[in-house]
Amino acid sequence: MTPEELAGKLTPAAFQALLEPFMQRATLLALRESQPKTPVDTGTLRRSETTRVEAGGMRGFVGTNVEYAPFVHKRVPFFVRGIEAATPAIEAEAQKIGVAFFAQVAK
Repeated sequence: MTPEELAGKLTPAAFQALLEPFMQRATLLALRESQPKTPVDTGTLRRSETTRVEAGGMRGFVGTNVEYAPFVHKRVPFFVRGIEAATPAIEAEAQKIGVAFFAQVAK
């Protein structure tokens, strides 16, 4: 494959198709790490934790709609700790997706 042919395959649309699935995986990895770190009294807060990814995959969220969650999080930053703990796994996932993307493009 010539450099010109390869460059023609490296389009924003080709890469964009990978973003949303990657962000879904990244938010789930962060949630997997944050839930065990969430303080438990009744379990409502932990059970309410969820993820959301915006269309296109540019932004993903890990959160909850429980009213008292900000107060608990201020005392024990379980989402921050979860994201920090998930960072190596998220980086590994990004590496795998990048390798797969270039392998597919190079075909």
